[in-house]
Amino acid sequence: MSDGPAAPHAARTSWIFWGAALAIFALDLWTKHLVFQRLDVDPARYQSIADFHNSAPAKRIVVAGDWLRFVATLNPGMMWGKFDDHPGVLKVVRPLAVLVIFILLGSIPAGQWSARLALGGILGGALGNIYDSFRYIGVRDFLEVNFDHVPVFNPFPAFNLADSAICVGVAVLALGMLRSSKVPSKATSGEAPQEPAREPVPPAP
Repeated sequence: MSDGPAAPHAARTSWIFWGAALAIFALDLWTKHLVFQRLDVDPARYQSIADFHNSAPAKRIVVAGDWLRFVATLNPGMMWGKFDDHPGVLKVVRPLAVLVIFILLGSIPAGQWSARLALGGILGGALGNIYDSFRYIGVRDFLEVNFDHVPVFNPFPAFNLADSAICVGVAVLALGMLRSSKVPSKATSGEAPQEPAREPVPPAP
């Protein structure tokens, strides 16, 4: 069996997965802490979302005009207010999503490093939001995007680096699946496998 080269390749793509997960997780927590500290908001001091909305300082840092700002908000649910009234459900769903990530990882061939990179980014983002949901009353969001004349982005719900990594990772996986589905296999293209050329046999004397 010649599985020697495959083992280092599998180990290399595993490091891609774990490296992406660790990098996104660390960057997500660091950027949240940095922005909240800069805006003088301590998420640990609030006992409820109502308490946060009533007493948290409403500050913003302009990053790029009116279309990109840093804010400090706590989200007990998901984007657009989904599951705001049921934060306990998300504390169950998010860890289950991590389990699904590992199931998907086992089905991805070692050679598909881009899919493993995307899946690692999704894992890192999921872990970042899971940490917040158990540590505070909500997930820390700090990016606010506002594009005029675009209804969805006027304004877009505040999000964080973890959300971005999850969305980009899902998009990369979806594009990879779309590309692989468009590549015809030899079995479905109707092409018969070609036999190797044989040397002519000389006639018997």
